[in-house]
Amino acid sequence: MRLKCLLLAAAFFTPALAVAESSQTQKDFITYLVKSGREPKVKDATWMTDSNLYAGVFDDRSRRDGFADYIRSVAGDHGVSPELAKIIDIVKLVRTGKFVEIGKSVCK
Repeated sequence: MRLKCLLLAAAFFTPALAVAESSQTQKDFITYLVKSGREPKVKDATWMTDSNLYAGVFDDRSRRDGFADYIRSVAGDHGVSPELAKIIDIVKLVRTGKFVEIGKSVCK
């Protein structure tokens, strides 16, 4: 009986724990950021979750919180609303594989 309950609980909660794939609108926004030429500071970007957007830029040793706010605003103009926009150092990501945050904006 206990095994049945565990299996039932696992089957019930598995979909809730799965990471959602990016929507077409989210993919289109990434294409806009990286390939349109309108956001030249952004060298690469990805949706880490369905609500967390990471954008990689070159680190000029200044905080990029304002730029993260701007990216969230532009995302809204394109029909997506990230709860978190994180700006990361693209050079450190390529060299070390680590996401080093240099700016962040959280929906309040």
